[in-house]
Amino acid sequence: MIDCAPSRSERLFMCPSGHGNIGSVLEVICAHFVVSLSDEQAFENFHNRLFWCHRDDFRILEMSLPAALSLLLNPIMLSAPKLFQAYLILMVSEAIGIRMPQPNTMLDLKLMDCYTVAFERSIFLYTRHMSSLHVDDDFLGDNSSFIRSDLHGSSSKLNFECFLHPATRDKLHHLISKSYDAWNSYLSSMSSRTNSELVAASIAFMKESLCIVDESFKDEALSILSCIILRNPSDDNGDTLLYKKEETSSQDIYLLASILKLMSSSMLQAIWYVKHLRFSVCPKSLEDVSSCKGCDVIVDILGCFEHFSISLPIQKFLCETLRSHPARHKKSKWMFFHFSGLLSLSYASGLDFLVKDCLFALMVLLNMFIIEEGDLAAADSLFVSSLESFSSKSSDKFEGVTAISKSSQIVSSKIRKIQEMYLRKHSTICSNGRKQHNQAGTSEYGSIMNELDSDVSMEDAKETCNGEIFLKCVLGKDAKSNVIDDLSDFIECEQGKNYSGWLRDRQKFRIWKYKKTTIRRWRRKKKSWNHLKG
Repeated sequence: MIDCAPSRSERLFMCPSGHGNIGSVLEVICAHFVVSLSDEQAFENFHNRLFWCHRDDFRILEMSLPAALSLLLNPIMLSAPKLFQAYLILMVSEAIGIRMPQPNTMLDLKLMDCYTVAFERSIFLYTRHMSSLHVDDDFLGDNSSFIRSDLHGSSSKLNFECFLHPATRDKLHHLISKSYDAWNSYLSSMSSRTNSELVAASIAFMKESLCIVDESFKDEALSILSCIILRNPSDDNGDTLLYKKEETSSQDIYLLASILKLMSSSMLQAIWYVKHLRFSVCPKSLEDVSSCKGCDVIVDILGCFEHFSISLPIQKFLCETLRSHPARHKKSKWMFFHFSGLLSLSYASGLDFLVKDCLFALMVLLNMFIIEEGDLAAADSLFVSSLESFSSKSSDKFEGVTAISKSSQIVSSKIRKIQEMYLRKHSTICSNGRKQHNQAGTSEYGSIMNELDSDVSMEDAKETCNGEIFLKCVLGKDAKSNVIDDLSDFIECEQGKNYSGWLRDRQKFRIWKYKKTTIRRWRRKKKSWNHLKG
């Protein structure tokens, strides 16, 4: 409309024939991009937008989801400067948001399609972008050849800059050159942080973000992710690096962070939508949630991560741990392995926003685990595998951070201290009883001692044995004899009891309790929503 105005002697917008009004749209978006990153404070805000922060998530949406998605899917954007791509992807992420569907609301299936399309596009952008980061092929695995061949097949013949006015191009290039100063300032501020400070900050972020995890599994999710976090900073990843000074551009890192944010937000919304959709159809059961169509689509998209390599120490540890549950999370676990490795590389780089993006993605994946199986039993086995492996970690690296017990020897020493405390308590009771006997006569003392003797006789009535049988049931075939020897004497078991069946029944009870709690919570939300609607 502006170009067609009679008062204009020249065309402001350049639209190559056959491509509609995309040139006009790009001029407007570029103008907004330049204004959004106009000064040092704007760049600092941009850094804060690279990860989800619930406390400061007050931004007003600047573009609708369909409009933002249409730009993201346009092949012309693949030839845009990487900083501009990161800016656009962040706008798509913010348009998606992390808003749980309200109960008893009519679900829009078009929204679900938008979420899955955005998630699929983020996976494509991620695999396409990884090859430009100079990351070793050992980390990319079989995907390395696929990615590089895909780069040629998917690249657009249309050049982004040919759609822009010369003055707009100049502003764009000037802004990108300014961004390097902001990046150097950020690196300077991060260089003074120690590993322990980065770990403490990431644990604090994880606790703030627990609201996205199912209420019934928050404690388990916190424990699982804490286990992964505390292993990562000390892992030796060899020559595999995510960020190499003088080789990796700041634009590459910005783009990677924005893609990770889009990936986690779109996947989380799709998962919540699947869960809400299933409950709105059949609120009586959770058993069929994982079999609905939307969930199948997400799982199929996750399948591409199976082609990535398992080469880093944390990845090998997780792969070995989940091997005891081969039938669970057949496709989603590969993304879990990959992002655990990416988290390790992010710690090595010292870039806090990448660490937070990886943590958020892992939290979203734990939600996916819950949707698939109804629990986190497979990931829970991380504790058993970590029991001995943490013994070699130095405590000074994690000063100020609550750490998981480092070894079976530490566990046994703690149990020994507890035993000694109870023995002292028993001795104190007997001593007090004797004093009372001297002061008040034998009747009261006799009642105290009879009470203690009755407790002992009740315990002696049952035949007991040490905890070797119980530990073997919990630890499985991979149980190490020294771990069992350290702990078995501190566990008392009933002779002849089937602990394998007891543990299985307990797990069934936990699943039943989770289903019951979830349904009750859903009904309560539905009732509140109906009440608010009046």
